Amino acid sequence: MVSAESAAVALEQLAQHDFALALVDVNMPDVNGFQLAESMRETAISREVPIIFLTGASGDAARTFRGYEAGAVDFLVKPVHPQVLESKVGAFVALYLQRKSLRDQKDDCERLLRANQRMASELERAHELAVQAAFTDELTGIPNRRHILKLAQSALNDPRRHSQPVSLALLDLDHFKRVNDTHGHAVGDAVLRHFCDHTQAHLRTGQAMGRMGGEEFLLLLPGTELAEACTALERVRHTLEPHASIAYTFSAGVAQARPDETLDAVLERADRALYVSKERGRDCTSSELMGL
Repeated sequence: MVSAESAAVALEQLAQHDFALALVDVNMPDVNGFQLAESMRETAISREVPIIFLTGASGDAARTFRGYEAGAVDFLVKPVHPQVLESKVGAFVALYLQRKSLRDQKDDCERLLRANQRMASELERAHELAVQAAFTDELTGIPNRRHILKLAQSALNDPRRHSQPVSLALLDLDHFKRVNDTHGHAVGDAVLRHFCDHTQAHLRTGQAMGRMGGEEFLLLLPGTELAEACTALERVRHTLEPHASIAYTFSAGVAQARPDETLDAVLERADRALYVSKERGRDCTSSELMGL
């Protein structure tokens, strides 16, 4: 309980504390109680504090109306019987505690809601990363073996397959072990990323590049005939520049899918074409048209 001898002191106390009830004497030294009540209603921290006016007069309807208009919840005529005062104060304290409990519960619910929203956002992000990790090669950022093979199978299963060609190309960096042995695996990793960036820059929309493992890659070229695929790979090969002064080359084997041919069968023919490129001395592109 806090007492104040004037309206000014009362307003200072109201600004510093959270009160359950204000007992305001209508007759105060500096201003009357009605003016204090009006000032309280203009301040956010004291706007909701219930006000009971203490007055020495009773039966004055105009005075009573003025009090309620100023924000009073009740009037008590002095002298106030202690039991009446205790009952009134107790009721408003109980209401205050109930309101405070509800406010605290609301704050707890809002904090819990924000925490749940953060958790949901983190879980969603974790799920996105998990999905990305499941389909993406960690080193190069391109589709991993599982994903590129799935994309290739989907391309072969496409109903439009019989009206448009699908070519696959296996690419292998030549003598890549020498790069790792000479310059270290960190440099070798950088070369792999450089090769992927360079190759992907030559792909059209709908085409894809995936890492099969180590220094071997698969190009999926839907809507591309064999000759066009070979030309595209030669363009990639001839424009390949050294990375950090480290010159490197690659060999490629290309195969165009035949009607109703399985993915394994197409890959086997592309692998045989890749073998031919290595037999020819590497740094070249071979296809099934070259005696396969």
